[in-house]
Amino acid sequence: MTPRSNVMSKTKESNNTLRNQELQSLHELARELLKLDDYDRMLDTVVQHTLSILQGERGFLVLKKGMGLDFKVVRNWRRDELEGEGEPISRSIVKQVLARGEPVLIEDALADQRYAQTESILRMQIRSVLAAPLEVDGETAGVLYLESRSIRRLFGPAELELFLEILELSSRAVENCMKRLLLEQRNSLLEQNFFARHKFPGIVTRDDAFIKILETVAQVATSDLPVLVQGPSGTGKELIVRALHLNSQRSKRPYVTVNCGAISPHLLESELFGHRKGAFTGATRDKTGVIDTADGGSVFLDEVGELPQELQVKLLRTLQFGEIMPVGSTQPCTVDVRFLAATNRDLEIEVKKGNFREDLLYRLNVVTLDLPPLRQRPSDILPLFYHFLKQTAERAERPQPRVSPRLERVLQDYAWPGNVRELENEAKRLMAVTPQDEPITVDRLSPRIGRSSAVGERVSPASLAEQERELIELHLRLTGGNRTRAAQGLGISREGLRKKMKRLKLA
Repeated sequence: MTPRSNVMSKTKESNNTLRNQELQSLHELARELLKLDDYDRMLDTVVQHTLSILQGERGFLVLKKGMGLDFKVVRNWRRDELEGEGEPISRSIVKQVLARGEPVLIEDALADQRYAQTESILRMQIRSVLAAPLEVDGETAGVLYLESRSIRRLFGPAELELFLEILELSSRAVENCMKRLLLEQRNSLLEQNFFARHKFPGIVTRDDAFIKILETVAQVATSDLPVLVQGPSGTGKELIVRALHLNSQRSKRPYVTVNCGAISPHLLESELFGHRKGAFTGATRDKTGVIDTADGGSVFLDEVGELPQELQVKLLRTLQFGEIMPVGSTQPCTVDVRFLAATNRDLEIEVKKGNFREDLLYRLNVVTLDLPPLRQRPSDILPLFYHFLKQTAERAERPQPRVSPRLERVLQDYAWPGNVRELENEAKRLMAVTPQDEPITVDRLSPRIGRSSAVGERVSPASLAEQERELIELHLRLTGGNRTRAAQGLGISREGLRKKMKRLKLA
């Protein structure tokens, strides 16, 4: 072998060794991410491993937050260096990556005409920089940034390629984490804007359709129009009705509720309209009815579809003329109330059946709000769950427990036939059965939800299989389809790789 051939052979061998080390590092990162059940630790692990693999000195992961930036993971950096006065080079590059959606490589900032005279470059003596966009649902939502202040040309085209490989490998875990963080940010912004201008106690939502319902509530609340709220049990009809009152001009006046399905017809008439002494056996004194009590305010007729037909006639008169006739009285009383009603029945069907008066329906449903079941609001499941966890933890004066990502997936996949009320009960139950300082895990779910998740996992263990598929495809791509080298990088035998590829139906 000639000296040149010997040098070339050693160079090739060195390159192969380096590449195998890189593949092993990628494999370790993937294995670490699969083990983690905590989103914050996942993001921190991505930044930590990326710095280690590329030998960067410091780095951070940042998300867009309104018009600003939210630094989620910061490694080897002082906060004042990122958030101080002036425009640090790091923030300039982050904004550039966010605007263009493309990675940035600076091999030697002090020798680069674009940056050499930048005050922050000179002050911090920044040499090499790598930054790349992080995407959520196809849109740039954040940036991963690395830099070195001591070694020029630490990062070059080869390091950029490896950097992007790391991001591709971590993309699913990072995207899931960021989705969660962006949901939290969006809720915060909603509270600062729309939720700050209006009163929606107890209502938590990220769902666009439900937010439109709240916008309608805000618009019609200031009028005196009757509002009918329809929807399955447990969807939050009472909260919507209360919001209508709290955002109205009657908010400082009485708000009275009567459940039309929980009281016998005889007593319901007296409850609504009041009675005079001697009107019936047991009427030993005059009684003021709910409608009269709420004079100047609002009356909430819960389960109005259960209202007996004989009382529907009396209620219709009150809606038409603003008058009530107490039981046993011959003189009507004038009242000023706003009627708000809710039902889990389809009143149009009840009209066709002859169970509900059509003219009363037209008086009640001047404005109708249809609340969707929870299964049609999938983006609300986790925010509501964490809201109920926080409430329960505060009442119990204990820390809010962590929740495993696997449990979150099960909660999102469950149909929730009992809607928000069922979700609230499950959150309270999980808090009760989970020891303090321990995370909430799938094995603590109610049997009905646990059985549902077990069936789903047996049918389609999608998350683990997808991550395993992505890892194998990455190693095959990095090795040019060489199965032996790919298997080595994965830490398994060639035959083991063949079996995995067959199971995952990889060509």
